[in-house]
Amino acid sequence: MVRHGVRLFLLLTALVLPLAAQAQATVTRLQGDAQAVETAGSRALAIGDPVHRGDRLRTGAGSRLQLRFSDGMELTLGDGAEMVVSAFDWTPAMAAGSAELSLVQGAFLLESGAVGKLPGHPLVVKTPLASVGVRGTRFWGGPLDAPLNVLLLEGRVVVTSPGGSVELGPGQGTGIAAAGAAPMPPSVWSDERVDRAVATVSFDR
Repeated sequence: MVRHGVRLFLLLTALVLPLAAQAQATVTRLQGDAQAVETAGSRALAIGDPVHRGDRLRTGAGSRLQLRFSDGMELTLGDGAEMVVSAFDWTPAMAAGSAELSLVQGAFLLESGAVGKLPGHPLVVKTPLASVGVRGTRFWGGPLDAPLNVLLLEGRVVVTSPGGSVELGPGQGTGIAAAGAAPMPPSVWSDERVDRAVATVSFDR
């Protein structure tokens, strides 16, 4: 009986540890409801829950979801958003890693962590209309006055579409009018426009 119990414990440990090792981020804040969709199905998220590489994150109407990744990166999703953690690797001992997030729909706010500051810029956010190369930064993305807008709050980003690319400085934004179109020339956004963008990912007090 004891041997059977030991064997069961070892089996459960062998199954659980690999899953725990795959956790790349943790839910730090949640307003409303959100879920993670994976191969085995979907699960409702709560504060403290792990998020794994490959998870497709979805938020409900009026909801907000904030994650903190193991390298310190923070991601906030607005309501009705969907984003996939396509890739994430961070090895602190070697100061090496890479990350790729894929936006399907909705708005987000990203503040890069250690991976976003590495040489070679191995952090990228892909969207259906353009990709954003991160250079150690905090920026917002989502639909506002165009199907896709990007606003840089701190640092530097490069927004690239099949039609071209632009580099943004702090306070500047751009937009993509349609699939295949080049990003609009960078411009400094008004306070009112910035407030509208930030409101899409802000939590209720």
